[in-house]
Amino acid sequence: MDDTGIKTLRRARSLLRSHTTGTLLCDGTPTPVRYIVDPSSGELVLCVEHDMLGADDCVLAVPEDSFSCPMRVNIAVEEMAESISSDRYIAYHLRQDHPVWAKGTISFAKIDSGGVADGEALMTPNPLLDAIPHLCKRLNADRKALREVCRLLTKADIENPIAVGVDEEGSDIRAEFGVVRMNWPGPVEDADECERVIASLIGGAL
Repeated sequence: MDDTGIKTLRRARSLLRSHTTGTLLCDGTPTPVRYIVDPSSGELVLCVEHDMLGADDCVLAVPEDSFSCPMRVNIAVEEMAESISSDRYIAYHLRQDHPVWAKGTISFAKIDSGGVADGEALMTPNPLLDAIPHLCKRLNADRKALREVCRLLTKADIENPIAVGVDEEGSDIRAEFGVVRMNWPGPVEDADECERVIASLIGGAL
């Protein structure tokens, strides 16, 4: 993969992680949806209506369908059973918006620069998967400090922040008004480095 392809892939992955809402267009019919990135596979977890499962063409516009939409993701939508993935969705969004749990397998993603990221390259497991519960617990141990860290890194004033996800680029924080992406000062290589970054950020906020 050349430098342009790598940059496109990185931006597509960053855009997917930076948002948790989108417009799902199934055979052209738009429906607002919420989603998460499954840390075990890189697939999308979302809720859909029954008739969406039979659509020939499904495109997720992130974060909404508009002229300036930064990314459109072509996905195959397939019904899935309740699982740890749907539990994670509830942890992020606190509700199931549509009646059917579904996974979205990414075919490709097109970003606003015109670049296209391959779905297989885009769907990769979270390298911190096994450490997510511990790292979220570490972030949530001091809510006052987490609130200050969120204000520093996201400029958002969140009264009761709760970390619900962590990866090598940042953390997903559930706020009263939705999910906020909080990026680390720089990507981390592993769980140990991530814990050191968290300790430094929390310690600096005390």
